[in-house]
This record gives sequence, C-alpha cells and structure tokens, in this order.
Amino acid sequence: MKHRDISLSGDEQDVCSTSGCGNSPKRSIPRKRVEKTGSLNLQGSSRKAPLCSDCYRIFKKSSKKDRTMESLGR
Repeated sequence: MKHRDISLSGDEQDVCSTSGCGNSPKRSIPRKRVEKTGSLNLQGSSRKAPLCSDCYRIFKKSSKKDRTMESLGR
C-alpha cells in the first residue's frame, strides 16, 4: 500500500526557515526556543520553525547549555 504525505499545516513551506538557507527541512522546532538562542536569523512568523539538518545542528550546539540546565533542574 502506498503512503501519502499529508501536511497538517496551512502553508506549504518546503524550505528551511533561516534566512539565506534553501534546504529542505528535517525538523520543526518552536520558534520561541530558536529565537531564545539567538544563533539563527529566522524568516516568517509561524509558531514552528522548520530547520534543515545543518541549521538544526547549529541550534543544538547553541542550546546545549540551556538543555543541560533544564535536565539538571528536574
């Protein structure tokens, strides 16, 4: 049986939301969390920010300290 790709979002964006990047997104992260790190310049105004694998790697490196502090606070 063939599988269909169904997009639940209203807008059809197949590009990374960082400015100057035109790769296809692999992950979608809340915009507030990405803006909190300050490492990426985002385009658009949607609630989620689709990121390609390269931009996601940059986000992970810049938010590593915050993520470890959150896990220690539990």
